[in-house]
Amino acid sequence: MTRAARSTPLLVLVSLVAIALRAYPFFQPHTFLGVMEVDDGVYYGASRMLLDGLVPYRDFLIVHPPVTSVLLLPSALIGSWFGDPTGLASARVLMVAVGVANVLLVHRLVLGLPKASPRAALVAAALYAVMPDSVVAEHTVLLEPLVNLFCLLAVVALTRQRAVLAGVLLIAGVGCKVFAGAYVVAILLWLVISHRRTLLKPLVAGLGLGSGVLILPFAITDPVTVWHDVMTTQLSRPADNTSGGLVRVLDPRIGHPLALLVLLACVAAVVAVPVSWERRRPQSAYTLWILVTGIGALAFVNSPSYFPHYGAFLVPPLALLACSLEARRAGALALAALTLVFTGFSVHDVTSDYPGQGDLSQVRALVPQGSCVFYEAISLAVAADRLIAPSRTCPSWIDGRGVALTQNTDWPHDKPFYPQGFVADEQWQRDTVSQLGKADYLLLYRSPDETDEWNATTTAYADAHFHRVFASHRGRVDAELWARS
Repeated sequence: MTRAARSTPLLVLVSLVAIALRAYPFFQPHTFLGVMEVDDGVYYGASRMLLDGLVPYRDFLIVHPPVTSVLLLPSALIGSWFGDPTGLASARVLMVAVGVANVLLVHRLVLGLPKASPRAALVAAALYAVMPDSVVAEHTVLLEPLVNLFCLLAVVALTRQRAVLAGVLLIAGVGCKVFAGAYVVAILLWLVISHRRTLLKPLVAGLGLGSGVLILPFAITDPVTVWHDVMTTQLSRPADNTSGGLVRVLDPRIGHPLALLVLLACVAAVVAVPVSWERRRPQSAYTLWILVTGIGALAFVNSPSYFPHYGAFLVPPLALLACSLEARRAGALALAALTLVFTGFSVHDVTSDYPGQGDLSQVRALVPQGSCVFYEAISLAVAADRLIAPSRTCPSWIDGRGVALTQNTDWPHDKPFYPQGFVADEQWQRDTVSQLGKADYLLLYRSPDETDEWNATTTAYADAHFHRVFASHRGRVDAELWARS
């Protein structure tokens, strides 16, 4: 029996740990069918609208590329049959599967590194499985796991000389989130400096083919709007009261996941660079992962905001670099210790952040089918199974916060946008009041007086025309239903 075959039971164990960490919140009261994030409802809602015949950018606004909306169509179909809470729950199960696939891809890619052992591959897979950034990103529908999946598949295809397929897969990653462009740049640079120029033309052909098939059908509906709502908006995002970029490295908590990630990157790079360069030719795949890490870290440095799931993008290259430490006894012990530390942080995060929540199916019982519901966040409407397509009689936003971002691309980068940007955006406030004027119900996190994004006029309208009929302030998610007076 080969060493790789003997490691299979351990790889299965690593995969089971990855599933347990990501699926733990599903078993807390009313969480699996409830609200876990703001963004997951946006991505699911966009797919649901696409299933109903509405086209992203032309008929409703989203601030990310369109591929995620297409990928979630099976879940949207399930939602149309069995209710949107079930549809989004199925998408969450899918994302856990994506997480396991990423674990296995990291394992597979390490085996392709020079002098990497099956034990090193297991170490890298375990790091991905328990890293807090990847765990928090893969418990529900977020973009980073999909970006990792397509980009890692692209590298696998490239190592098998299937450059055209690699190009298509890279565009699939970019089609989920623009940040995947870091892989495109890194791979192009790597092919040049590693003297693999024969792969450049087929790779570029694949990039063109992927763009034509996955992006162009949506972009041609309104190219100017698509460019503004996706590229301009993402490149001009204002500060949002989170620790910007790699400022979190300075976090005084030594156990901060990102701080440890960056520390691991530095240590691994110090070891991996000589491993690659002492061969006097930078052809090793280590060089590729150093490039991905460097370009990704540079992007974070210049980012005005940072959320924990963003860091999942850096976990695969960091895990692949870190495995180079395994060959030395001290390095192996350090990696074992870090894996245990990361596991502890992930267990703490998932058990403390998801204590359960109220049952939003009660809202469905109070709101007649077909009612016009204004929702502060689309995730609330999905969990209450009262999501309807925007129309003239009931206008709504798939992503109200995204709308504000597209309207404030000139907001000063050093000035926090949340909630000041919303309050200052008079057009956004007028549009909100217009939606309130046609709504039968309001589905909010808190009362109108406590909705920070609303100005005095919007709050006064809601107070004057609606009264509260339901409130749940239990656990992770607050929710209130207000009916027209």
